[in-house]
This record gives sequence, C-alpha cells and structure tokens, in this order.
Amino acid sequence: MKPADVLSPDPAGGAESGNSWFAGLVPNAVALRCLSVELRAPRKIVVGESAAFVLRVRNRAPFPLSVRLPTSRLWGWDVDGIPDADERGFEPPKKPRRVAFRRHGVRQFEGTWDGQVRRGGTDGDEWQALTGEHTLTGYLSGHENSPKLQDDVEILVVRR
Repeated sequence: MKPADVLSPDPAGGAESGNSWFAGLVPNAVALRCLSVELRAPRKIVVGESAAFVLRVRNRAPFPLSVRLPTSRLWGWDVDGIPDADERGFEPPKKPRRVAFRRHGVRQFEGTWDGQVRRGGTDGDEWQALTGEHTLTGYLSGHENSPKLQDDVEILVVRR
C-alpha cells in the first residue's frame, strides 16, 4: 500500500484518497503551506436557532498531497476561544492521522451553532446565551494557533 492511497474514513464523505504515490512524498511542513482555510458563516445568529457554517480546506498546489495531523480529529471550531462552544472541554485522542487532498482539491466540513455556550453547573450542565459580538473560528486540527490554517468570522448574536 502506498502512503496516501487509502486512509481512514472521511466525515466529509467517502474514503480519503490522494490518488497518487506523490501525495505521501511531500514533507508535512510543505504540504501544510499549500493549504488554505476559509470559514463561511452567517453574520447574525438568533439565540436558540441553529445556524450552519462551513469550513473549507483547499489544496492550492497543482499536485496531490497528504498532511499529518497530531490528532484523530480533522478540524475544529471555537467561539471566542471556547472549543465547540463547550467550556467543559474535550480532548480528542492523540492518535496522529493523515488526510489527503487531490490537486486543487477542497474538503468541506459543516457545523452548527445556536448562540449558546455549554457550561458545567452545580445542578448539571447549563446552556448560557452569548448575545453581542463574538468571533467564530474554524481551523485544521492541531494548527489552531496558525493564522494561515484558520479563519475567523465576526458574528452578532441576538435574541428574538
């Protein structure tokens, strides 16, 4: 089996396939520089109504490539630095993972947010509305501190 021929299942649909032995030969640092990230989200969200957003990761290179991620999670998002709008925290398994991109290929990931943050309370978990201006950030997992591999959208959260 060649390095990038068949990888783990892709939640974005289908099996990950670089369609080329070349994809696995590109050094990870170079492959990461070939990627761009774009977050598309509504500018206004009503508390309690799920609003969809999309993170697009694009291979800008004219050749297929494969990147190694330090975690099994492909992508992530946060609101004002709160991962998945859940203050209780979640640590994905530290099992490294590879994801392949066709030449000029795009992987698209979808998420939703309803303008609330989940917090652990004394009587169990509680959801708190976050009205006002907030920053929604989408990123390629393991690279959330890299400005190039993340994108932000300012969102206004309002009550109905």
